[in-house]
Formats: sequence, C-alpha cells, structure tokens
Amino acid sequence: MSDTLTRILFHKLVTLSGEDYERGELIINQGRIVDVRSGANKSFEGTTHDWSDCLILPGFVNAHCHLSLSGLQGKVTRHPRFVDWIESVVTENAALPWRDRVDAMHREAQVLIRSGVTALGDYFSHPELLVEYQALPFRQLLFLETLGFQSTLAGEKVRSVEKLLQEHLSGAGSSTRLAVAPHAPYSVSPALFKALKQLADKLDCGYSCHVAEVEEETRFLGQGDGDFLELLKKREVFDTSWKLPGVSPVQYLGQLGVLQNMMAIHLNCLEEMDIERLAESNASAVFCPGSTRWFGRNTWMPVRDLLDRGIPVGLGTDSLASNDSLDFLHEIRNSDEMLPELHRSEILWLATIGGSQALNIEKLGLEPGQPADLIAFRFRNAEDDWWDLPFDPECHQVDFSMVSGEVIFQNSDKTA
Repeated sequence: MSDTLTRILFHKLVTLSGEDYERGELIINQGRIVDVRSGANKSFEGTTHDWSDCLILPGFVNAHCHLSLSGLQGKVTRHPRFVDWIESVVTENAALPWRDRVDAMHREAQVLIRSGVTALGDYFSHPELLVEYQALPFRQLLFLETLGFQSTLAGEKVRSVEKLLQEHLSGAGSSTRLAVAPHAPYSVSPALFKALKQLADKLDCGYSCHVAEVEEETRFLGQGDGDFLELLKKREVFDTSWKLPGVSPVQYLGQLGVLQNMMAIHLNCLEEMDIERLAESNASAVFCPGSTRWFGRNTWMPVRDLLDRGIPVGLGTDSLASNDSLDFLHEIRNSDEMLPELHRSEILWLATIGGSQALNIEKLGLEPGQPADLIAFRFRNAEDDWWDLPFDPECHQVDFSMVSGEVIFQNSDKTA
C-alpha cells in the first residue's frame, strides 16, 4: 500500500456516526483516514480526487448475501410452500456447472460494486470458492454455512468446519475473514448448534444464523409438526431423539445457550419477548427487504422495535435464488417503502454503520483512524437534502467508491 497521501475534495461528507462536514477534504494514508475537515488546504502534496460536487458517505455494507448462488437467477421460481422452494434451490444448486457458478459470482460482484457495496457478509458452502472471494475488492466476512439435523453427525461436522477455519482464518488486518454459520433452527441439531457456537467463541470469529424466517419454522419448534418435519423425514435426516422445545425460534436458541452475540438473519416472525431476549443476548439482526418482497411476505422484521431496544440492524440482499437483483440501491429503496417509520437517514445508517455493527467488523464511519471505505453521490441540485440522493430513482449507481483508500469503481461520466 502506497505511503503517498490521497485527498478527496467533497461538497458534503456525512459520517452517519458523528460530525458532518461541508465543502472540505478527507485525507487518506495507507488505507486509513487521517483527517477530515471543512475547507481545503491549497498546498496539498499527493493524489487528489476532486469530488467537490458530491456527497460522501461510508460505503454500503451488504450484511447478508449468498453470492455463490448467483448462478441460480431465473432457475428457481416462487412456490406456495417454503419447503418446496428449499428443495428447488437444493436441486438446482447441485446441478449448477462450476464455471457458471464462478462467472455469475464475479458478474454479480460488479452489480454490488456499482451500487455502492464496499463490505460484504456472505454465506458460502464450497471452500473451493475462497480463492474467488479473495479476488474481490470488498472487505469481507465469509460465513461457512453448516447443516446437520442428526445429532450423531455433530462431532464430525464441527471438526470439518474447524479444520477449514484453522487453515484459512485470516490474520488481523486482512480484508477477508472467515466465520461460522449454523444454517437454521430447523436444519441444525442442538448438539451441532452448541459445538459451532463454542468454536466461534474459541476462534473469536463471526457467528450467524437464519432465524424466525417463516411461520412454518415457528410451528415446527412450537408443535413439532408441519412442513419442516415432512421435509426432514423426506430427506431422511430427521433425528428421532430430538426433543420438541415448544417455544419460538429465538427462545429455542436462547435455551440452547447459542443466541449470545449471534447475527440473526430475517427475524420475520417475532414475539415481543423475543426482542427482549435478542437485546439481552447482545444479538444483532439483518433485514433483507428484497428477499422479503420476493417471497410475498405479509409480515417482516420489526426494525423500529429492534433499534429502539439498542439492537444493531443491517441490510442484506440475500441471494438471486430469492431476490430479483443484488443492486444495493434497490435494497435501500425497498426499505424506504417497507419501513415508513424510519427516516431516510436512518435507513442509510442501517446500510452502513448498522451493517458493520451487525457483522461486528471494524466500525466504518469516515472518522480519523477508520478505514477509507467510502462512496460518492453527485448532487444534481445544490438544494437537495443529502439523504435523498441515494433514493433518487434516476440514480442507478454510485459515482465513486473506495475500499481501504483504493478506488474500486468510478463513474465514467466523471474523471478525478
């Protein structure tokens, strides 16, 4: 990384975590912000990017994605029953040619980049894809998705996960790190949940799970019957020694002792006491608006209630098996329509600071000492409110983006 100072001139810079700045400059050295101020020094020596007609924001954080499923776009259709969708995904994913998988990953990574994503929380299940992820410019936390409802297989599965993490766990300062992800309460045994949680604590790495996504999940854990029981038996993986918890998914994970510090994905089906349990457990959440709409959900995560209890909430695209696009600008606009109780500035907080807090990665807020991960939107009218720019339907991409001070995208209509 170059020792040369880099400067960005801006019209307005919003940290979303502290002070805002007008008509100033941001100085970067070795990938980190060393100064930001209103007003510009005329005698600067270094590289200057003149974005003095732009709004600068922290880069977007896509806190939940399945980039390796991008090759399934158009291959998986909506089904009346969620379990039928799951079976369709499993079948199509198994049949997807490797080259098609890799090509789709890189193609859709460019969609993420153009729409302002600089940090990615991604679920993957093919260790062979690590080399492809490492070629991407994002700051990444990669969750190794693990399934296994038969308790007798827990030891074997967790040893396999630990071996992979020990081989590839990145050192401090790396832009790509590995993490642990038990898939869901209906697909992971209590023994495997506990072992994976212990592993995440031992290695001090991220820990995430799909939780309370659909009512069928609540029914399975509460009553022990329904579609998920049928699916597990059909696939011959149901464990007859499993004991019916008789509680909600969140309460179930709390009883197992595996909810602490979990990043919970979806949370569409919550009870009031679930929110309290999440707060007590220092859990975080990720709302996936595009996926929620794709499935035609009637209820979704009570984002306002979670925020009011101090629970960090980020935004995610989910996958192209359950969303029409990975364009992150679409996600914040979906959020704007689905969460009328939130101001647009709060939605942008979800898309940036909230996402970094949910992932429990280094805070990304454009203050001195923090990584220079940022995006720019050009003001079209000097009187525009800054928070409206990313929501403008005519805004199809960011104008500029950086990760650790390195340019990863620049609108060809504007030269620095």
